[in-house]
Amino acid sequence: MENTHHRIATWWMHWNDLNWPDMDNHDKIKRRAEGFAKAGVSAAMFFGAHFRWDFLPVFPILHDYMATVAEELHKNGVKLFDHHSVIFGHRYHTREEMRHVIMDSGPHLPFSPTYEAAASWEYKGKRLNDWRMIDVKTGKPMYFPQYTAEAFCFNNPEYQEAYQDYVKYLISETGIDGLSADDGTHFLHYNTCGCQHCRGELKRRTGMELPPVEDTSFWGNWDNPAWKAWIDLRYDASGNFYQKLRSILPENFMLTGCGGSSASAITPMTCADARTLLRGWNYVNMELVGNTPPYKHDPLTINVPIPNRLVNSSYNQAAAKEKGVRTFCTGFAHSTQSANHVWATCKALDSDAWIGTLKMRLGLPRHILDTLPNEEDIAGQAFNFEKNHQELFSGQIAGQLGVYYSCETRDHMLFGGMAKGYPQDYADTVKMLFENGICPHTLFTFPEDAKEYPLVLLSSAAGMTEEEKAAAYRYLANGGKLVVTGPTALKECENTWVLPNRLDKKPEDFFTTVPDGIHVQTADWVKKNEIAPSNDPDVWTEPLSGLYYHPHRIGQTNQDRVLELCRKYMKDMPVKVLESKGYLSTMQVSDERIVLHFLVADYDVDIDHELDKIRYHRSRVNLLTKIEPIGVDGKLVFEAGKLPEVYLPFTEGEAKVEWDGKLCRVALPEKCSYALVSVPVK
Repeated sequence: MENTHHRIATWWMHWNDLNWPDMDNHDKIKRRAEGFAKAGVSAAMFFGAHFRWDFLPVFPILHDYMATVAEELHKNGVKLFDHHSVIFGHRYHTREEMRHVIMDSGPHLPFSPTYEAAASWEYKGKRLNDWRMIDVKTGKPMYFPQYTAEAFCFNNPEYQEAYQDYVKYLISETGIDGLSADDGTHFLHYNTCGCQHCRGELKRRTGMELPPVEDTSFWGNWDNPAWKAWIDLRYDASGNFYQKLRSILPENFMLTGCGGSSASAITPMTCADARTLLRGWNYVNMELVGNTPPYKHDPLTINVPIPNRLVNSSYNQAAAKEKGVRTFCTGFAHSTQSANHVWATCKALDSDAWIGTLKMRLGLPRHILDTLPNEEDIAGQAFNFEKNHQELFSGQIAGQLGVYYSCETRDHMLFGGMAKGYPQDYADTVKMLFENGICPHTLFTFPEDAKEYPLVLLSSAAGMTEEEKAAAYRYLANGGKLVVTGPTALKECENTWVLPNRLDKKPEDFFTTVPDGIHVQTADWVKKNEIAPSNDPDVWTEPLSGLYYHPHRIGQTNQDRVLELCRKYMKDMPVKVLESKGYLSTMQVSDERIVLHFLVADYDVDIDHELDKIRYHRSRVNLLTKIEPIGVDGKLVFEAGKLPEVYLPFTEGEAKVEWDGKLCRVALPEKCSYALVSVPVK
């Protein structure tokens, strides 16, 4: 895919759209395609018929509808990307399960067969049921209660061949410009997959059969090389699936999938790692799952603080940079105000925005949902600003220093699989830097010298291969500086850390569950296990020239000293942020300008409480009605050698700018959530 920027909005298909071909529906497609173009949308993402294999009996109808959508969008200069699940199929036994499918999975347009019907379904002579994932605990087909679904194993060669054949058929029938092939990962974590192909791969790599789940010398034992091989082969299954899919696609055809944080404690469980998936992808997704900004008073929806989005994005940006491709973020909104904030979050992260309404997750009757705006009604203010000011978004996010991400620690140590272990320390480091006006780049390898990154931070990188350690020492020898905290693999950094590497849990305590049938419950050992603080002295040392070490973890040491070292050794920029109370700042650099993005970190958010009372299910999002910044005073102070321009994409009023040739002071209007400051560099 060409490395271009996209402004993406969801094109929902609803039940009545399957009344096709129909003149009224055709007129509706034409009007909506025109509306997308007027809203500044450059690509529509098709959503509906999400569990695609469930629509096997009506592929000709579905594809003809999609082809018509593509044709009308193309007339208006808008691309069409398809979006569907690679693996899932809705299945139900009972009327209660059927109701659960229809009511709780509305965005999927769940057109699902019963188990009895699905048992005889074939695609070109191959039985779909032969492709199913197997539960490692029971040896039976894996059931995903949160979706009322079974899943196909992407490691199954017969399924890979069938899916590739379907994608070629899909492209030839519809004329789509790209594909978001979702879910080629492990949604119920270590519960999958125990099929013959996954078991066979473990046997090929280690010579052993997959042990029963009662065998704690294997399950949850990171001291066992076979356990680490099991984790690795599950990553490889995802990466190889997309790599093979890429091989049958046209040149520059967009391929992506769903994606969250690759730097999470559950990443070794899901294997949803951007670097692995980029074996086939050429566009990296990071889902802004739930409400953006977060609504803090509903424990059953998803509400991630804005600073955490920067952490997740930093990893994905680094993975994309390795491959020379772009990232995009999926965010949900139900008004112009919320769409603006989704877009602003994406832009501050140097990502393209995909805005979708996700109305069916609100759990409201159809007659109410029909009164809520569609994507083309709410995305226009943000997207048309971006379209008309493309020069502000042409740069790349700056990197004044590096933050080393240790995949070895994440994947091959228990410490990496604990939310309060290595993932916390990486997150704390990235947030600390962004909150203090410093732009980091996540790094997966050490630079050869200090030219691009004069300083690299290692926060609790307890696991490193011999090759990685050798690269770190070369970087030091060639003038680089290292700031190391917490448990480390570098032998010169003396400490008393002894990290646990083995769990002794019963199967019911080790595996992820879905106790209420809707919300996935990650095991307590992932969420709650803590590592005791270090007993080592609270002292900084320099065991090697240019290597600064503190034995305490980044959240338990003096961050002022870390920031002092960062400011001393990091790359100087022509623009230096000195004051931005309550704003997260990122810096994007091009040949012509540096653009500072100031995005509010915290908000007062409220919802439509009357509609909230009548929801028949509660999932992921709320209907936000109020988004107001808190903790800001509207004052920005920074050094700049040129007179800047200030842009307020969706805030009324103007910024007041004072510049004395070096120091710039900007006073923003009241309740300004997002400001862009463009500083010429020539």
